[in-house]
Amino acid sequence: CLVAVAVIYPLWFVVITSVRTNQDYLQDPFGVPGEWTLANYLTLARVYGVGRAFVNSLAVTSISVVIVLVVASLAAYGLAKYPVPGARYITATLVSVMLIPGPVLLIPIYLMLSRLNLVGDYAGLVLVYVATGLPFATFFLTLSFRGIPVEVIEAARIDGAGFFRTLWSVVLPMGSSGIATLAVLQFLGVWNELIFAFILIPDQARRLLTPTLAGIGERFLTDQPLVSAGLFITASVPLLLLAFASRYIMQGLQVGVSR
Repeated sequence: CLVAVAVIYPLWFVVITSVRTNQDYLQDPFGVPGEWTLANYLTLARVYGVGRAFVNSLAVTSISVVIVLVVASLAAYGLAKYPVPGARYITATLVSVMLIPGPVLLIPIYLMLSRLNLVGDYAGLVLVYVATGLPFATFFLTLSFRGIPVEVIEAARIDGAGFFRTLWSVVLPMGSSGIATLAVLQFLGVWNELIFAFILIPDQARRLLTPTLAGIGERFLTDQPLVSAGLFITASVPLLLLAFASRYIMQGLQVGVSR
């Protein structure tokens, strides 16, 4: 119960604060709203273009996650079930890359994308998210696919299924919990990312949701209800995603830990 209260109360506070006026909040920050209003959400939509930023974030995040899942599934299936030369070294390389902090790569990535004329382009940002997400995704799915019985894959091969048919009809359905877990983790990581989205998309009209909300906090330091409305908007999609995929996340994490 204490853990539940510690988790639920901050969300409740954000939701309640987002429907208050700034004057009402300053009078009693932790009290019940004396006046309920949706003006903060309307201000975010009309003045700061949060609706456009929300769509941009949803599109960039969805495309990045789909590409990561497709490439990581192919690589993980090969590493887990095929005699790939140097598979251990490849796995060790993936783990070592995961240990590199993202901000360390900011300047090299910016210089590389500037030479490719991809700074300010969503394609460059998607490329960065895919490249930074693939090491963990491949490593995670490799552990998940190793738990699939070899006998089932061999039976599919005897029936005439090739690499892609076996992957699509056998491996992916049996590893659905791990894939769902990875999809949620990748979605949360990309959706909440700030540094690369802020630096690589300098045009305010094309910015994603997180950099847009970060700019609001700088301009209205005392308007906590407006900031809370932005926080609830950016948290709404992850909350819905976690609510629908919580069962798969627990199953996938148990598989990953057991391997």
